Amino acid sequence: MENLTKEQFSQDLDMGLTRLDLIQENKYCHIYRSECDGQPFIIKKYKGDDSALIEEEAKALNFYHHIAKDDPALIDSKAVKLIAGKNLLCIGFVEGECFSDLLYRGRKDTGVREQSIRIMGILGRLMKGLYEMTRSPGVETSPFIFEYSEHTSRQLASVPLLGFLLFRGIRKETALLSESFKAARITPSFIHGDFVFRNIHVDGERVGLIDLANTIPRSHTLNDVYNLKFALNNMILPKEFKVELWSAFQNGIKPLAFPEIAHHFYYEYHRRRWLMLKLKSRNPKDQMQAFRGLFGFARSFEQGGMAL
Repeated sequence: MENLTKEQFSQDLDMGLTRLDLIQENKYCHIYRSECDGQPFIIKKYKGDDSALIEEEAKALNFYHHIAKDDPALIDSKAVKLIAGKNLLCIGFVEGECFSDLLYRGRKDTGVREQSIRIMGILGRLMKGLYEMTRSPGVETSPFIFEYSEHTSRQLASVPLLGFLLFRGIRKETALLSESFKAARITPSFIHGDFVFRNIHVDGERVGLIDLANTIPRSHTLNDVYNLKFALNNMILPKEFKVELWSAFQNGIKPLAFPEIAHHFYYEYHRRRWLMLKLKSRNPKDQMQAFRGLFGFARSFEQGGMAL
């Protein structure tokens, strides 16, 4: 079956694949690692017949290729090969070590620690550049953002006991916050959509982004920023190391400054998303992380949650 699949993919992509290994399956697609002429690639085969999702991912990947190909600090994933009729996407392999693994090694290795801090500065500059390139004055934020914000609040309110004790009235708060955000007419911009350390690869002093399947053209840079912030807060790292990492990121993103309502909205967007995923999980480790966050870094914005 594997050889038949390899032959079929080779034919569909017009590439002589010499390797094809399934590395992941989710509800949207199968993901393979492959090789052609000694070069590694990632192949994604989307499920179903609708090509809308794979076309959006291809568009985002080509945009990343456009900005990375001439930037010595970024690892380019190269131009993608899209066969929309087959729901098939071939992506250049982004070399390097997963940033989360690097950060954990930095707990005991001073050199790795200093490297990680420099990488955070590069990521801050990348966020700044993406905002400046893609900001769209006068355009409305994607409705999906508000729909998902309502979804997370509804899910938190439904958590047995905790929903009543900690999240009573959260849906009304969310509606009011969304209305305030819309009234402020915040300028939207492109986001990665899953900007966490596992989706960032590091090779020396260079970084590369992977998994651009969740990009949103009309969200806001702070969406990615707070996603990364919660991911960092959740990691078991020395406090002073976290402070140094986030300071480097902030220095990279300067002099960008955004209205408080934008911070408030996207902080709560990710606080509630993070808590929902942890509290609704059946994994005891996730649930323990949720309780640690509730009484620590995942406090509400009004309680001092804006630690940027």
